Amino acid sequence: MRTEEFNKCREFLEGQIIRTPDNKELISAYQKLLELKSIYDTKIHTSILEKKKRDTEAQQQIKTNTALAAEIDNSLKTNTQNLTEVRPDRSNPMLNQKNWYDFMQVQQHHFGNS
Repeated sequence: MRTEEFNKCREFLEGQIIRTPDNKELISAYQKLLELKSIYDTKIHTSILEKKKRDTEAQQQIKTNTALAAEIDNSLKTNTQNLTEVRPDRSNPMLNQKNWYDFMQVQQHHFGNS
């Protein structure tokens, strides 16, 4: 129950109880109203805390994913740099052949034979 609705009901019951203080049903209804409001407030508070927890977990996941993406990006840059170092060197064919052999050894070591 929202606060505005609760306050209207509470004020109404308090007014009725003041007029007829011996009416046990009004007192019982007033107590029930307070209990229900307490339960409602507890559930609202719990749901707010759970939402904050989910938001915090989502932010942590975003940070983790961002760090992982940066790590992958650095790895790709390193691999690209390594690949560019294996360019054909027309002035020394044996150097190019050795670079290719070294490159293939690295590929097989990291990714297996394909």
